[in-house]
Amino acid sequence: MWHSKVQHKRTVENDVIMQEIMTMLSFDGSDQGWAVISRGPAEMAKAKGETILKSLVEFEIWKDSVQEKGFLPALIDYLHQLHSPFHCNRLILPGATGSIPEKVVCAECNRPMEKFIMYRCCTD
Repeated sequence: MWHSKVQHKRTVENDVIMQEIMTMLSFDGSDQGWAVISRGPAEMAKAKGETILKSLVEFEIWKDSVQEKGFLPALIDYLHQLHSPFHCNRLILPGATGSIPEKVVCAECNRPMEKFIMYRCCTD
């Protein structure tokens, strides 16, 4: 999907799918794994594996909000509560993309990532 979007001159600035691809690639770069739980295209919970596991282990804490909001919106809200301003994300782009983006933003806080051989955003 990444290669196709790049060939069609799509960037994170002009394509929502490209933004989501970058998010998932940055989660993948953490070596913690990742998970996406979706109900159609409109509702999607996504996070690094460690964060998703923590939210599911702590289900008793947020289970009451499931009755009010539904499972996915309640999970998304709880994932936002778990979000820390201190994080370190790296993004390793697929090999031989043919195009290296000038600007890449952090999947968690939307700050520009530092550009090395990989992209990185660390606030800790």
